[in-house]
Order: sequence, then C-alpha cells, then structure tokens
Amino acid sequence: MNTKYLLALLFGFFSFAIVAQEQSDIVEVYGLIVTKGENARYAYVPFVTVAVKGTTRGTYANYEGMYSIVVKKGQTLTFSAVGFEDREIVIPEDIDGMYHSLKVELMPASINIDEVTVFPWPDRDNLAAEFLAMQPNRAGQLEAIAKENLERNQLLAVANNTSMDGRENSIQYLRQQASDYSYQGQQAPQSIFDPIAWGKFFKQWKKKKHSAKEEQMIKILEGENQR
Repeated sequence: MNTKYLLALLFGFFSFAIVAQEQSDIVEVYGLIVTKGENARYAYVPFVTVAVKGTTRGTYANYEGMYSIVVKKGQTLTFSAVGFEDREIVIPEDIDGMYHSLKVELMPASINIDEVTVFPWPDRDNLAAEFLAMQPNRAGQLEAIAKENLERNQLLAVANNTSMDGRENSIQYLRQQASDYSYQGQQAPQSIFDPIAWGKFFKQWKKKKHSAKEEQMIKILEGENQR
C-alpha cells in the first residue's frame, strides 16, 4: 500500500514539473511599432499585422502602434504593413518571467513602378488630327469644367457619397470601442440635451431664409433653451 502511495506521489510530482516547464516557455510580448519620420522623429505605425511565423496565430497593432501577443520562447514574430518592409524578430529563449517588452522599428519600403503616360487619344499619331479638329473655344470650356469640379461644394458632395476605406473603418471601430468602454455600466450622454449643440443649430438655422411660422418656432425654442 505504501508503495502505491509513493508511486502516485512521484507521478504527480513529475507531472507538475512537466506542466511547469511547459508554462515557463510561454511569454507575452508587447510594445510599440514605430518608424522614423520627418526631422528624424519617430512616429507610430498603426494597424501593423503581427503574426507568429509558421502558425496561423497573429494579431494587429492599434491606431497608436501598440500590440500584445502570447508566444513561445524561440518563436519568430513577423511584422508587416502596407508601405513598409517586412521584419522578422526571434523571441529569445532566455527571457526571465512571463512578459517581454519589444519595440519594433519598421523601415519605409521604396516601390518603383514603370512610368505611364496617359493620352486622351487612341494613339500618338492622332495628336495632330485631334489638335487641328479642336474648336477654338474648347480649351476655355475644359478649363471651366475643371474649375467646377474643384469647387468646394462639388468636392464635399463627392466626399459625402464616397464610402470609407479600410483605414477609416478601423479608426471608427476603435473609437466606438473606446467610447463604449468609457461609458460601460452607465448611460452615455445624449447630444440632444447639450446647450452648445443647440446653439450651433440655431446659428446655422438663422443663416437661411425662413417663413413666418419658422421664425416664430425659432423664438419659442430659443426661449425654452434659455430657461
């Protein structure tokens, strides 16, 4: 009976040692991802992909270049972002503790593409014929069209009808998460009760022409807001 207890105790001890050894190989790597910008100043690189080489595990940095990932000692981390050269860093195996701070600097990637010249005619040989066929006032019309397309109202209309790209969507998502965490467990403030917002609304409304009923409604709302 004593022999059985002794064997069970030894088996439990060796099992605990093996588990402890396996856990000691795990480390959390965290830090910032930066690049050298203008005037030799460092700037954060947002939304960098951080992957564990040889596996399907990974994460990405936030808008301020901060990242955190759990890996095993000796594994290789790959950092990649659009416009920057990929970089691989091997996690040392002699790290003491379960946390390791790692600041990563990425170098901008120089991409050279072939020069492309765009012509408004099918072939270079058509230049003379197209130029002679152009009406004298055509140049003025093209200039007027170009100025109209560059007007502020036109540019704002195009911007409002253009959907957000991946970078803008990521920023909006992270801002919404930050806002949700800030007001977690309580009700978020409503802008409808903000007197400053109402003041801006009245100023914008006054700039437009209104009917007599609308003017009367503005006075009533302003009086209630002052109360």
